[in-house]
Amino acid sequence: MMLRLYSALMHALRVVAWPVLWWLGRRVPAYRARWHERRGRAALPAAARGGVLIHAASMGEVQAALPLLNALRSARPDLPLVFTCTSPTASARIVEACGAAVHHVYLPFDTPGAVRRFLDAANPRLLVVMETELWPNLLTLAQARGTAVVLANGRLSAGSARRYARLPGLTHPLLAALDLLLVQDDAARERLLALGAAPARVAVTGNLKFDSALPAGHGAQVDRFAAWVGPRPLWVAASTHEGEEAVVVDAVRHLQATAPGLLLVLVPRHPQRFEGVVDLLAASGLRWQRRSDAQPVTPDTQVLLVDAMGELTAWMALAKSVFMGGTLVPVGGHNPLEAMQFGVPLLAGPARFNFADAFNALEAADAVQRVNDAPSLAAALLAWHQDPAAAQAAGERGQALFMRSGGATARTLAPLLALLDHRPQRHDAADGCVWVDPALIPQADLAPFDPATGAPAGHGSGRGTVWWQQAGGLTLLLRHYRRGGLVGRLIRDRFLREPGRRSRAMAEFALLQRLLGWGLPVPRPAAARWQSAGPLHYRADILLQRLDGAQDLSVTLQQRALSAGEWAAVGSAVAAMHAHGVDHADLNCHNLMHAPDAAAPDGGRVWIIDFDRGAVRAPGPWQAANLARLRRSLRKEATRLPRWHWDETTDWAALQAAYDVRYEAARKGAAEGAVDDAAPGAAITSTAAR
Repeated sequence: MMLRLYSALMHALRVVAWPVLWWLGRRVPAYRARWHERRGRAALPAAARGGVLIHAASMGEVQAALPLLNALRSARPDLPLVFTCTSPTASARIVEACGAAVHHVYLPFDTPGAVRRFLDAANPRLLVVMETELWPNLLTLAQARGTAVVLANGRLSAGSARRYARLPGLTHPLLAALDLLLVQDDAARERLLALGAAPARVAVTGNLKFDSALPAGHGAQVDRFAAWVGPRPLWVAASTHEGEEAVVVDAVRHLQATAPGLLLVLVPRHPQRFEGVVDLLAASGLRWQRRSDAQPVTPDTQVLLVDAMGELTAWMALAKSVFMGGTLVPVGGHNPLEAMQFGVPLLAGPARFNFADAFNALEAADAVQRVNDAPSLAAALLAWHQDPAAAQAAGERGQALFMRSGGATARTLAPLLALLDHRPQRHDAADGCVWVDPALIPQADLAPFDPATGAPAGHGSGRGTVWWQQAGGLTLLLRHYRRGGLVGRLIRDRFLREPGRRSRAMAEFALLQRLLGWGLPVPRPAAARWQSAGPLHYRADILLQRLDGAQDLSVTLQQRALSAGEWAAVGSAVAAMHAHGVDHADLNCHNLMHAPDAAAPDGGRVWIIDFDRGAVRAPGPWQAANLARLRRSLRKEATRLPRWHWDETTDWAALQAAYDVRYEAARKGAAEGAVDDAAPGAAITSTAAR
């Protein structure tokens, strides 16, 4: 319901958005172009389909995404890449940095129709959204298609967290749609956990901007600007907002008598505000120039207005100090990393919540100085101007912090590649659809859905017979979905018609692939089928790879008792599932598989099966309900069967203790990795080591 209300609101806001874009186009004509892309009607070529879609809203997010994009291109050179944004300046940066190597369009408005059209055109296997781009329709509709969805370089301020907390009906499904939340710092992780994110899916991978490469032509740009400025010392007011330009201009007035040679390079955050800053400077009484005039700075110029995009990094490289904008107004500040890499000492106001961890680390290293108004800003600038050794030392401390904080790209890339390997290939038709895992079944018509070609494998309660099927040397389990109880006697295997992607088979197929991407112990799905059964109903089937050497836990308990280590393995497997937010509403001893394992002789290996009633949810009472259902099933079999090797007191205690340890480790940040294709469910090393 909340998602429907949100979608209705987005439809209403879209009516307002078109005039706003037209108005912004007065000063930036690019806002009036490519409106068909904002409606989800992007003309993407066939070569762009079926790969990775990366969305970065504006210039800062684009800069953070570039190292990751380049790493993806190196790891998977043939992988199609679509790079989206929402602003003309970010679009220009994408074109400049990537050229024809990626397919670039605007992301459409977050209305269901526009998003569906766009996703149909791009057909991504993986969607990566940068930093704070949590668009509910984009995330939920992508996940419903079987697309892996990841938040990369995520950050969440305290204020944003409070706003999300007011709308749990929207926030919980939004977080459930994310396969992984890879965040910059512990503060963002704790806030997301408090909002209901599953702990094992939230990992601290660091800030990608520490790994950002300098833009092409950076050195030449620095040399050109240095020639314009000459030997004059300069300070940069970076990414300023309305209200801050007046403060920095007033600071220049304070410095006229004591440091007349200091040049302010003023770089407003948004290009549509350039003319407003021009009006401020014209009324200031100061001597100023526009960068767009492309003229050398005269000796008496006090302010250089940079009314061009893509030049901030070069000006920072020349600066003696940098004031970070967005910190004297309640914006929350902008990323200080660009200045840190050049060893430039930093000044910032008190509003730093967008990058609190970075500023806190700088403050702890004595590499940033707090200012509150024009007099304090002027005093700090004068102190560093008169004591350049102290300014240099502060900058070097920040640069050392920058050098110690790299590696986020590698920590982010590894789980993305793992998720890519567990995505369906879809084959849709008017009367049905088939999804396959191309690594197991390369073509949809090779999926052995005909039970006449196989051998019965047993009987599932409420689902009828299951069969062993052969395909390309694989042994697969075919399950045809049937209803149980009284309804099942009437309509047997028919279900009320709904879109294929939401049908039982496809939903379980997509969920299992998500779980495999998280390294959870589940069987690997090979194919799923949705078939029309008249105008109102459908039928469904799923094919699963056989778990060699494993048998139903209830069968094992009829033969022998499990050791404490084996019960601990069961508890650990359930905890791993819960730590990822997976609700198995039908968890019982028949849905647990166990096999001896030479690599883990004390516990063996455990798998969890039958997820047709599974869902990804925010942590809650359902976790205890799952465990209670499992315990009831063990008790039930103890009263029904003549031989049942289970001691509730000791065996359940071993299971519960292992569950508690594993879940608590996940809550504290011991994130899981991906899986080995040869051994579904086997976890590899952590991808979020800190």
